[in-house]
Amino acid sequence: MSELPDETPPVRRRVSRGNRRQRFVMPDDQHDERVGEVIEAFLEGPPTTSRRRARQVTRPARLRPTRVRPVPLDTRPDWDIALRHEDARMARYGRPATVVVIRLRSTAPGSADRLAGRVGEIVRHHARETDRVTRAAADRFHVLLPETEEAEARTLIDRVRKACADQVAGRVGAELRVVGAAASPSHGQTLHDALVAAQDAVSAA
Repeated sequence: MSELPDETPPVRRRVSRGNRRQRFVMPDDQHDERVGEVIEAFLEGPPTTSRRRARQVTRPARLRPTRVRPVPLDTRPDWDIALRHEDARMARYGRPATVVVIRLRSTAPGSADRLAGRVGEIVRHHARETDRVTRAAADRFHVLLPETEEAEARTLIDRVRKACADQVAGRVGAELRVVGAAASPSHGQTLHDALVAAQDAVSAA
């Protein structure tokens, strides 16, 4: 007769509390100090990074001054081409255009020629971007004003004359006078015909 297996449950050993491995616990006085350092480092982040970011944020941006370059005067070939193109546009669309002649006169010999560069800057400054300005002679400037009636062109002459009186006159030790005339082509005429008329008006002034 075979023996039956022993079904008696094994006896578990009881381990006394004294034999158990105790977990390492930091003392209370050191525990609070270490936790405070961790929290402070977490909130502030790495010291080198925070200082670098602070310098980047507080450093003012350097802005380079932008220089506005004046529009240069047209050469005589460019002026002649612009005059022909505007004549063709007027013949096709019937739109107005005016030419202006500005001349410098001075009692001192050669003073008008010396001041022509400054006067040319003033004319270009007061003219529109679409206007064409050229120095036709040592003391004379021509201006082409598209989409402009003759009465409106006289406003440009007044502005140039006033600006020259404020910025140029009295610097050469002689009297400087700026004269100008405007002319628009009548029916059947071209801008060249109007330019001749404006030149005659300036010579007679």
